[in-house]
Amino acid sequence: MKYPLLLTSLLVSTFGCINVHAQNDVQVPEIKQRISKATILNTRFSNLPEEKRRSYLKLRADAHRYFSNKRTFETLMALYEMREIFDGDPVAYNLQGAIYVEFRDFAKARETFKKAVDMAGEDPKVLFNLAELEFCDNQWVSSINHFKTLLKKIKSQSDTEFARLVEFKIMLCKLALSKSEDSNINDDKKKEYLAEAKQLAHKYTYLLDSPYYYYANAALAFYEDDKATASSWIITGKKVFSNNPALVTSWDDTMVEFGYIEAHYGKHHTESGDDALVSPESDIK
Repeated sequence: MKYPLLLTSLLVSTFGCINVHAQNDVQVPEIKQRISKATILNTRFSNLPEEKRRSYLKLRADAHRYFSNKRTFETLMALYEMREIFDGDPVAYNLQGAIYVEFRDFAKARETFKKAVDMAGEDPKVLFNLAELEFCDNQWVSSINHFKTLLKKIKSQSDTEFARLVEFKIMLCKLALSKSEDSNINDDKKKEYLAEAKQLAHKYTYLLDSPYYYYANAALAFYEDDKATASSWIITGKKVFSNNPALVTSWDDTMVEFGYIEAHYGKHHTESGDDALVSPESDIK
């Protein structure tokens, strides 16, 4: 059993807090659709009495704090109280979806994240959560499609670390598909997936200021069952970014999700069963 190790950290920053003066929330969004949806959301929220708006914001902050501290029941209670005040916040649906993931109810998580996407007007961070769920659930083709949609949304920021991580996840999906036991994927298609994965692995060099180069090569080594070489790549990457160890956390988490790095809560993606899990850190990091 695996958990999407980036989900909550992104959820926390999906939207800035809804300001008590709602008109200040929309700061020239990139997508017109998001402007429209944000305007409707903020108008609805601004029509609430100020006391309720302040109570809602406090509850939302509390909900994230509870979830980060693995206090799931208290998170659910906070979300319930939030819905009693205002039921239309995509951040709340994101958080609810994260809880469904922890409960292994992927169907409800998927439904909830899609509601958040609809509310948010395809905010990139919300789209990531939906794609990450598919990644966690070993739905490799669906995950690739969602991640590619996300990349199109953030193409103006294509040099960001966020985009590099998304590309890395696409690469891992293709590695998984190259060993798929799905009868609908023939040998030629598997070879195609492997070639595409290798192409992605070599897309960037060490000159890129990102762990991508090191972790992509590590993934290829793991794929070939060369754990010594894979470990060497990861160690080198950590040394290169030793002045910023937090930068590699997301990459480590992704390798754990995929099963290439062992952890007390991780398994290889080709294994089955739910007996290897002690509940991981719910704050995702």
